[in-house]
Amino acid sequence: MTKKNTAFKRSSPGALYWLSLFAGPLVLLLTLVVPPPAGMELHAWYMVGVATMMAIWWVSEVVPIPVTSLLPMMIVPLLGIASIKEVTAPYAHPTIYLFFGGFMLGMAMERWNLHKRIALHIMLKTGVRPDMQIAGFMIATAFLSMWVSNTATSVMMLPIGLSVASMVSGSNEAENSAFSKALLLAIAYSASIGGLATLIGTPPNALLAAFLSENYNMEVGFAQWMMVGLPMSILMLVVTWIWLTRFGFKLSNEENPEARGLFRQQLTDLGPMSRGEKTVAVIFTVTALSWILRPFLKDYIPGLSDTIIAIAATISLFIIPVKQDKRVYVMSWEKAREIPWGVLMLFGGGLTLAAQIKSTGLAGWVAEAMSIANGMPVLLVVAFVVTVITFLTELTSNTATAAGFLPLMGALGVTLGIDPVMLAAPAALACSFAFMMPVATPPNAIVFGSGKLEIKDMVKAGFALNIMGIILVTLVGYFLIGQFLI
Repeated sequence: MTKKNTAFKRSSPGALYWLSLFAGPLVLLLTLVVPPPAGMELHAWYMVGVATMMAIWWVSEVVPIPVTSLLPMMIVPLLGIASIKEVTAPYAHPTIYLFFGGFMLGMAMERWNLHKRIALHIMLKTGVRPDMQIAGFMIATAFLSMWVSNTATSVMMLPIGLSVASMVSGSNEAENSAFSKALLLAIAYSASIGGLATLIGTPPNALLAAFLSENYNMEVGFAQWMMVGLPMSILMLVVTWIWLTRFGFKLSNEENPEARGLFRQQLTDLGPMSRGEKTVAVIFTVTALSWILRPFLKDYIPGLSDTIIAIAATISLFIIPVKQDKRVYVMSWEKAREIPWGVLMLFGGGLTLAAQIKSTGLAGWVAEAMSIANGMPVLLVVAFVVTVITFLTELTSNTATAAGFLPLMGALGVTLGIDPVMLAAPAALACSFAFMMPVATPPNAIVFGSGKLEIKDMVKAGFALNIMGIILVTLVGYFLIGQFLI
């Protein structure tokens, strides 16, 4: 799961802080006193002000990102753009509760250390050569990030990675440093890449599903998304592994047998699988299978949806006992409080923003202005969109980027005579490819904070992966989207 989604920071007061704080409302005020451009409706012009204010505050983080996401609830009804009932409805969209259920499952795994046991078992299966150890870390991190917050996954994997890096047996200091850097970057990158695979893996995926459902009456199911996201995730993992171990860093060929001993020791420290772990594993397995098999289950349970499955799993976490006599259940509300509630608020704000951009005609106006692209090859348009979003997400929240761009991509697709999914889905996928900057994602920041990396290491490795990601989304993603989402 991905990006700026568990801890939201706030800018420190300074010249830039005050400039950003007042620039947002000033832009909104200008749209209230300056007439709209030719052909644009007044309410669409107001939405330009609302969207720009939110974008400035989202990027600068002068207030926490989730708080900025509440602005439409206050401003849109006051400007007469829509009623409070219409504005608040997206804050309770079914996709938000799907993500809520995913967060609860992830928290339950963390509570009983099931995620750590899974990671250690995966890494024990890989070899003791440096490149294979990196592969093991990437597989474990990516798999966990499909279900657990990428921030939590990175926090868990980093100390294990640092322990392995400290035991590298190569005598060459440069090779030891290269292994450490490649391993830490592999953890950060695979945490972001793993989220591509499932609808609950990263917010832009779920935002896309909600956007298509709300605006185009298209349902993207859990299994349907995996037909696109899982191959993309696997391919990008392979590309990243090859780049880091073969070209990005010069690794030693010497084996590191002590690493296997470390993994075994950490498994021993965990002890036998507890009843809590076993129960979470069963609930997780049943839930994942239900999501995947839902298209077949709907024949017998017509009202079944991915959200209902997620909520059923969540409720079961609180009613299935682990220690009945001590009233200990799989999940406690104390632990549940730790889920990233801010992401759910960000979802609501993003969906409301997207809905109003479309309903006021702003998306259509922007799409008409971009109709110069009419007649261009679809792949070229997709490549341009993916490139812009990939590099934009190096500096902005990927969820906020998706919220702003999805309605524009949908409208542009209609204007160009392209199925909206063909532009909106690549845009959502591109939001997960931010590999260059420490500030781009929590996993990047977490591994950078270890002190083992310099910015130039991340920029050098990340720029190449950004380019590879653009190519992959444009070509492979375009094909898979056409096959499984349309």
